[in-house]
Amino acid sequence: MKNILLLTDFSDSSKNAIHYVLQLLEAQTLNCHLVYVHKASTFTSADLMTTGNDNLYASIVKSPKEDLEDLMATLQNIYKNSSHTFSIHIDYDVFTDAINQLVELQTIDLIVMGTNGVTGADEVVFGSNTLNVIRKVDCPTLIIPKDFEFKKPKEVLIPLDEKDELNSNRLQTILELIDKKDSKYHILRITESAENDSFAINDTKTLKQLFDTSHYDYHNISNVPMHHVVDTYVQTHTIDFEVFIIQKTSFFERLFSGSPITKHSKIATIPLFILHD
Repeated sequence: MKNILLLTDFSDSSKNAIHYVLQLLEAQTLNCHLVYVHKASTFTSADLMTTGNDNLYASIVKSPKEDLEDLMATLQNIYKNSSHTFSIHIDYDVFTDAINQLVELQTIDLIVMGTNGVTGADEVVFGSNTLNVIRKVDCPTLIIPKDFEFKKPKEVLIPLDEKDELNSNRLQTILELIDKKDSKYHILRITESAENDSFAINDTKTLKQLFDTSHYDYHNISNVPMHHVVDTYVQTHTIDFEVFIIQKTSFFERLFSGSPITKHSKIATIPLFILHD
């Protein structure tokens, strides 16, 4: 059984992400934890003093609980999947603290959340909550863009730099989401020097343990910044799913350094699977 944490703020974006993963993993046995994290700072001291007990309870406990129960009932009615069980959770802690606690207590294997993607003039690729989960929660995270309609991933991009290790355990984690029989994997190994071929040797050996050569394309690229490689590749190939292996302290440096955020708008338009080192 896979334990998955489904984050929701009841927005269309968060609901779309939930629908996506329930279809993606329809054949798997899932224990789905629907989670709403209430922002305690939305209630000031004046609110607490002037609001009646009944109204206060309805605002911060009853209403979200009822919304979660309604969402759970809707999902159960739509999918009618006996292999998927649901539970609901409401937390009032700091957003990432609440998630980290649930990841540990419920032995979560996967976090699923939505994002609004690029927001016009603001040029924001990810919302603050999404970025905080990427930075501060050490758990595989699947991020689904708003309005992205479900389709089984066919072309999967995995960019790697010299800090990223491609091993069988990591590939197996990806394969638990996306069946290699139905998809093609595009692996981009990006190094500073063309003279160092040890990465390509090790990567190829690992890939051959799990894949037939028809299931992947491998490219060893040197002396080109990662963001340029990724930008070019997604413009020239029909990529519909991306996997990033990140170190928390270097995610922005490796992905965004030296390049306008708008160049990476493609990242915000297809599902993104985050793995941590």
